[in-house]
Amino acid sequence: MIIVNTGDGKGKTTAAMGQVLRSLGRGWKVCIIQLFKGREFYGEQTILKKLKGLKLLSFAPKHPACFRNIPEKKVRNECRKALSEAWSVIKRNKFDMVVLEEFNIAVRDGFLKAEDLLKVLGAKSPAAVVIVTGRGASKQLIGKADLVTEMKEIKHPYRRGITARKGIEF
Repeated sequence: MIIVNTGDGKGKTTAAMGQVLRSLGRGWKVCIIQLFKGREFYGEQTILKKLKGLKLLSFAPKHPACFRNIPEKKVRNECRKALSEAWSVIKRNKFDMVVLEEFNIAVRDGFLKAEDLLKVLGAKSPAAVVIVTGRGASKQLIGKADLVTEMKEIKHPYRRGITARKGIEF
């Protein structure tokens, strides 16, 4: 199964992490490959590293839209490394679930090509589950996916000037 969590609302990563916990609780082996999530910054990274049956990899920790002086070429290369790692992980079929965190953003922003991501997804075994998260999922990915959930923002504290909070947003 291919699952896509997308949309402009909060909860895409949270939903994927909940699925990871459920799967680990059933004895599954899970690999998470993250993009644009600063290493050791997000709360889920700290706790997930302690769980058995889980492999966590992080690439391109900073997105140029959020951090100045991050060369796009460097980000593109890191994203390609992450996609290559995803290919290897999926092809080896040693994990029951693979989460490709923020890969939708990498495609949306031109750091990866949609057809390259779809090629990687095409290598998965029928029994494996791959979750792809991030805003702006491509039409091609939505068409290929078995389950697509769009998180829609209705109201958010950012709109009232409340900044990101440790334990909630990171």
